[in-house]
Amino acid sequence: MNNTFVKIAWRNILRNKKRSLITISAVGVGLGALIFIWSFAEGAHNQMINNYTSYVIGPVQVQAKGFQKNPKLETFVKDSPAVLNIIRQNPDVAAVSPRIQAEGLMGSSDSSMGTLVIGVQPQLERQVSKLDQRVARGQFLDEGDDNSVIIGKDMADNLGVDLQDKIVFMSQALDGSIASGAYYVKGIIQSGVTEIDKGLAIITYSAAEELFVMDGKPSQIVVQLHSASKSDAVAEQLRQALNNPDLEVLPWKDVSPVLQQWLDYDNTFIWIILIIVMIVVAIGIMNTVLMGVLERTREFGILIALGTRGRQIIQMVTYESVFLGLIGTAAGLIIGLGSSHFFSRTGIDLSVFTEALNSMYMESVIHPDINFKYVWISSGVVLLISIFVSVYPAWTASKLKPVDAIRSI
Repeated sequence: MNNTFVKIAWRNILRNKKRSLITISAVGVGLGALIFIWSFAEGAHNQMINNYTSYVIGPVQVQAKGFQKNPKLETFVKDSPAVLNIIRQNPDVAAVSPRIQAEGLMGSSDSSMGTLVIGVQPQLERQVSKLDQRVARGQFLDEGDDNSVIIGKDMADNLGVDLQDKIVFMSQALDGSIASGAYYVKGIIQSGVTEIDKGLAIITYSAAEELFVMDGKPSQIVVQLHSASKSDAVAEQLRQALNNPDLEVLPWKDVSPVLQQWLDYDNTFIWIILIIVMIVVAIGIMNTVLMGVLERTREFGILIALGTRGRQIIQMVTYESVFLGLIGTAAGLIIGLGSSHFFSRTGIDLSVFTEALNSMYMESVIHPDINFKYVWISSGVVLLISIFVSVYPAWTASKLKPVDAIRSI
C-alpha cells in the first residue's frame, strides 16, 4: 500500500511540472549558495589562520611558565637545546626557531616610539614565518647582520627613516643594565597588519643575545607545523613529551585569541544566513505542497470516501515534500560542490580590497575549501525542513470531510 502512495505522490509532483521545478530550483540554488558560502568562508578562514601563524605568532609556542601573562627577559626557556631536540622529534613539526623578545624605545634623530624587538636566527626564521616575504624594500636579515634591523613601513614613516639610516634601541637587559644598540635599516616590511608595520623591529638572535645579555636563553620557541589546523593536538603532544611544569606550550588560539574570536563572529553570520535560506526553502516547499492539496481537494475527498485513512493521506503528502527536498538537495549539492571545486582551483580575485584583506591576514585571491561537515549539516537541515513543512498541508488534507470535499469543485 505504501508503494501505491509513493507512486501517487510522485505523479502529483509531475502533474504540475512548472511549480515543482520552481520549488526544486529554489531549494537547489539556496542550498548551493549556502555550500559555496561555507566553502568560501572555510578557505578564507584557513588562509587567515595560516598567514596569522606564519607572521609572528606561529601555530604553537613553547615558553617559560608565566611568560604569556607577563613577558619579561627574566622568564626564559631553560636548557633550550634539549627542549628544541624534543620538539623536533614530533612528526607534525615542520620547523622550530628560538627567539628573544623584549619591549623598549626605538628612536631616530627625528622621533622615538615604543617598539617590540624580536631577535631571530634568519635561516630558521625563514622556515617558521613569512616575515621575509613581506619585505617591500631592502632585504631580510642574513646570518651575521648583527648591526642591521628590519622595521615596518609605518614605523619607518613615524621615525622618518629610510634604508641604511641609523636608529637606536634602548631597553633594560637581563642583568639590570641599560640595553642600548644602534642599527642600520636593512629592510622595510609592508604586511598591511598594523601591529607588524607599526610596532615590530627584527634583529639577529646573536645581536639580541648581546644586547639583552641573554646568552643561550631564548624568550620563546616558535613551532611551525605541516598543518596549522593541528595546533591544539600538537600542543598537547608536546606538553606530554616535554613533561616540564616550568614550560607552557600554547597553541595560537591561546597566544592571541583575537583571531579565533573573529572567526567565531564570522561563523555566526553564516549561521544567520543558513536560517534565512532555510526559511525561504521552507516557504517554497510548503507553498507547493499546500497549493497541490488545495487543488486536489475533490480528489482527496474521493480517496477518503473510498476508505483511505487519514494517516495514509498524510504519508502521501509527506512523500511529495520529501521528493521535492531530495531532488532540490541533489541539485544544491551539484551547484554548491561544483562551484566550490571550480573556484578552489581558479581562486576568487578580491585584489580591489587588498588593503582591507591584509589587515585581516588575508591575501587578494581566496581559494574556497570544501568542509564536508558543513555540507552534510546544510543538506540534512534541508531534508528535515522538507519533512517538517509538510505537516500542516498533510494534516489539512487528512481532516477533509468527504462530502464537502467532493462538492467543493
